[in-house]
Amino acid sequence: MDFYKLYKLDSCEEFENQWPQVIAKYDMLANKHVNGLYQIKYFWVPCYLRGYFFGGMTTTGRSESINAFIKRFVSSHISLIQFVKQIELSIEDVEQTQSHDTMLETYRGSSLRTLSPLEDQAHSVLTPYAFKLFQEEFGRATQYSVLQENGFEFVLQYYKDKTSQKHIVLWDGEMTTCSCKHFEFWGILCRHILSVFLHKDCYRIPTMYLLSRWCRETSLMGKELLVLDGEDLVDKEIDVIDEDCFVHCPPISKKKGRPKQK
Repeated sequence: MDFYKLYKLDSCEEFENQWPQVIAKYDMLANKHVNGLYQIKYFWVPCYLRGYFFGGMTTTGRSESINAFIKRFVSSHISLIQFVKQIELSIEDVEQTQSHDTMLETYRGSSLRTLSPLEDQAHSVLTPYAFKLFQEEFGRATQYSVLQENGFEFVLQYYKDKTSQKHIVLWDGEMTTCSCKHFEFWGILCRHILSVFLHKDCYRIPTMYLLSRWCRETSLMGKELLVLDGEDLVDKEIDVIDEDCFVHCPPISKKKGRPKQK
């Protein structure tokens, strides 16, 4: 349980403070395996990775599902030309599945659970898969209480458990970020930010938080992409939210094993 809580921490500082305590509690200071895990913490501890966009993919289960999908179309016995053709077929299969889901949604009617303008906006822009992720977060947004509000900073906590982890949301009316780093990691706004939106009577999601990665193709036609550079940030005079609120590329992993001999 202690290791699970350690693994789920949002803050790297909290992880660094609590790691020695947990290791000492279970008398594993001299354990080589545990020390080795700590040395490569940047590649497995979520709080070090959640600032990078992975589309939520970290577990081996997801990679196995991708491998299973690819094996439907290719094998180790096909030629390179056949491999390219089969990959094209797999892409067509994905596109057909998306078209089928969109058609079903059109004929079945709206899948909105509330009358909120936020949910309606997300439904009109996001793909069915991304909208389900959004709905899950939006549905849980009402389960968080705003404990403190200090200017642009909001402290939230799960309403049932007063000992649960607190989350800090920064929202200045235009830009936002949360200590859980869910948006940076998934590309979908988290329940904590959505809870602040509801608390502050925000009825529209800023376009920059509807990533093109999760948007329908029709919603991207004629859409102007928002690109912020250093000058834009200076002009906007944003002091509260730093560069951590932007989506970064994942860290480059180190090669393992010995180099192959020629």
